[in-house]
Amino acid sequence: MKTPIFILTFLLTTSIIFAQPLDMIPAGDPILEDIRYLSLVSGKPFLSFSPPLAPGEIKDFLEAIDENELNAFERETYNRVLRRLSPSVNRASNGYFTSSFDIYSTVEVRANFNSDVSGFPQNPNIVPFFAFPVNLFFAETFQLFIEPSITMRPTLYGSGAFGTNIPVGGYPDYDESNPLRAFAAVGGNWWSFQIGRDRLFWGTGHTGSLTFNDNSQYFDFARFSVFSPKFKYSFIVNQLPLKLTRNLFDERTFNNSPWDDPAFWDDPPSDLTLSNHRYFYLHRFDFILFNRLSIGIMEGLMAGNSPLELRYLNPFIVFHSFFSWDYYDQWNSPYDGKEWSLGHVNGSFLSLEVNWNIFKKSTVYGQMTMNTFALPWYDNPQPNSIGYMSGFQYTHSFNGWASISFIEFFYTSPYFNILSSPHASFIQQNRYDQYYFLGYSRDTISLTLGTRFFNNDTLSFSTDFSWITSGEYNKNGLVWNYKRSTEAFKENTPTGIAENKFILSLGAGWKLYTWLGFKTNITGIYSINNNHQKGDTAIGGQASFSVSLRY
Repeated sequence: MKTPIFILTFLLTTSIIFAQPLDMIPAGDPILEDIRYLSLVSGKPFLSFSPPLAPGEIKDFLEAIDENELNAFERETYNRVLRRLSPSVNRASNGYFTSSFDIYSTVEVRANFNSDVSGFPQNPNIVPFFAFPVNLFFAETFQLFIEPSITMRPTLYGSGAFGTNIPVGGYPDYDESNPLRAFAAVGGNWWSFQIGRDRLFWGTGHTGSLTFNDNSQYFDFARFSVFSPKFKYSFIVNQLPLKLTRNLFDERTFNNSPWDDPAFWDDPPSDLTLSNHRYFYLHRFDFILFNRLSIGIMEGLMAGNSPLELRYLNPFIVFHSFFSWDYYDQWNSPYDGKEWSLGHVNGSFLSLEVNWNIFKKSTVYGQMTMNTFALPWYDNPQPNSIGYMSGFQYTHSFNGWASISFIEFFYTSPYFNILSSPHASFIQQNRYDQYYFLGYSRDTISLTLGTRFFNNDTLSFSTDFSWITSGEYNKNGLVWNYKRSTEAFKENTPTGIAENKFILSLGAGWKLYTWLGFKTNITGIYSINNNHQKGDTAIGGQASFSVSLRY
């Protein structure tokens, strides 16, 4: 025990000597858009868009920028990021101990124009009606964060012709997963460790990510990172318990098996039907080349029906499941009585992320993610599980305003994130038996053009136009209908009768005071083969308006 204690003492001591406030920057924080903008105008790549971020990571990025080359608008953005790293509002300090308390309240009203046309985005972020974040800091090295909130239950949000984010129905409308954000963090100028519950969105995509997408409201994880101005190593473990329910399975996957009997779900056997021991282990290496290019390489493993295991902490083994899948009992799928229906309870993950600042004000970026790359010469090949994303963004300033414009493309194969058992698949579940992909949806092709205009953080206007085609595997939301066959191997996106949506969104935001803000958005949707019904054309959309207060 002496060695770990010595290491921890050394880390804490050096952090205090080179102290700066430790306030982890979560996914969705507006300051991340400021960092994206500064990266564009300066031509300096940001090392790793993988929040939550430690202040030291952002400080390293700001120090690489020559302030003399920034205009007044860009310098104000630079200073706003600096202020975010050392906020002083509502803080009380007593020696090494500092605390902060805030109250946020957002009232949102929503309208849905056609309930037969699914909304966009598929998994919208639910803004809490009331939140009371509490921060406790010690020696500018330790952070304890908890955010009690009143939030609408995700099964009810957006349902009906009209709605709100306020649980007006009382307790039945309230999200019992509260708190959605609560964690402890410790760190310094070159390292950080965080454990608890927080949001994750990894990557520079405007419309999604293939690694961690903002589908669900939270992730439960522990992450350790070490970083320098041009290199970062991160290791993250997500706990993703999985309780199998009938609504996860496509009806076509049942073949006169016991699973087809409704009584099975009333009293299911314990073997792999409920698995709280399910973890996603992920290593990530980030580095900067030529002061223009940032590259992130990720490798990991989903391990179901398994407690936390030390062997998966090894950062230098590619595709851990190659040597581990025979250690576990295989899982009997609903394809009863067929040997090939047995599925592994662990699966591999490999991803590459690239951000290239070609010139000042323009960036090319992309991701490639792979769970399975099938070789065609096997007698009974398994289907591919691959996704791609690429994009280009450009910024322009004029008369005290700035803009970021982008074009972004996604492609995911029919079995992206879906492996030979639900336990190995890259999905998660909330307490209300809703299932979410960790990354972008499977069986989808999308192309989006977008522009955002903003005047510092006071006024903003945005417009996005998307074409999204999705295959029949997205017909009923997230379902597990894996098939290991030659036919499945040959399937391409989109499968079956493809639904094609053309989506136009207009948004605006106005921060009247530091404590008062307004947001509005209106979206129109034109759907061809709506709900994958051939020849069915429908028009729908939604509108929202919100008022936010900070006390």
